[in-house]
Amino acid sequence: MKPDIPRNPLPALLAALGFAALYALAASRSPAAALRSFFLGPFSSGYALLSLLDAASPLVLCALGAAIAFKSGAFNLGGEGQASLGALAAALMLGSSGSGGILGGTVPPWAALSLAFAAAALAAALLALASALAERWTGAEVLLTSFLFSQATLLAVDWAVSGPFRDPDSNLLAMRAIETRYLLPRLAPPAPLNVGIFLALSLALAAAYLLKRSRRGYELRLHGQNPAFSRAQGFGASIELWPLLLSGALHGLAGALLVAGTAGRAVKGMTGGIGWNGISVALVAGADPLAAIPASLFFSWLDAGARSSSIFADLSPDASAVMKAIVLFLVTAAPRRLRRDKGVRA
Repeated sequence: MKPDIPRNPLPALLAALGFAALYALAASRSPAAALRSFFLGPFSSGYALLSLLDAASPLVLCALGAAIAFKSGAFNLGGEGQASLGALAAALMLGSSGSGGILGGTVPPWAALSLAFAAAALAAALLALASALAERWTGAEVLLTSFLFSQATLLAVDWAVSGPFRDPDSNLLAMRAIETRYLLPRLAPPAPLNVGIFLALSLALAAAYLLKRSRRGYELRLHGQNPAFSRAQGFGASIELWPLLLSGALHGLAGALLVAGTAGRAVKGMTGGIGWNGISVALVAGADPLAAIPASLFFSWLDAGARSSSIFADLSPDASAVMKAIVLFLVTAAPRRLRRDKGVRA
């Protein structure tokens, strides 16, 4: 099944904002305070704004991973599990206070972080590769296998974090905290924003160049639009593998960014739906890497606004989930032609 990417998300975004206003009027005893908290709360202070940017950074990476899969003609629904596995790999590499981890505390922080992010990308890429190989060897759709592999991985990672690797001195279902020297440097402490934002922006630029300017990107886009024609041109079987590998790696980097940046440790359920949100962001952005940046900021703003209105007013923090669902539904609601074959799409 090949995805058809929507192109005009503006009505959906405006509809979500309209719903936010109507929801505040209907559900709040003080609609003015609820609206003010929702729309302006994320920008009410420097700390709030920097926290929004921090939340958007790993989301950009997940959106890039989803977008590259979309452009290659595949639905990678395994982003949540891939990000979770990447987070676990990074946490195991970086170690924790009193344990040292795989690296044993013997390498400089910059080298430890580089190796941890590389391990996260590799682990998640291999998980995505399993779906690509399953499609090649058995004909199973990536859409299905990536989801199944992801769900199994989520269960395994949560078991590892809350079981054999759990911090026995904490009440949290989490691993030990990573030593501060092995965390990504923060840009404006105590705000959580760290140098990971530059990684996200750099990879967005690199993905845009790959998809729009490079020969590899041309082959990927052509294969996504017409697999049969791309094979006839002799692009090779690797065109069905490396985009999913890259997609998985980007999700793994997002997981590593959560652990080495914001959280400072691996926690059960640490991804919190970021893989699914990445798919939504990629759809809203039309699978454009650069458009994924403002789309990620928009989704992060919905989350931050819902939290703010739940604290300073009486709205439910689940409002952001409903609004993101509205955006996703409206963006994809137009009739789409999807084919199960590998041939020409109408």
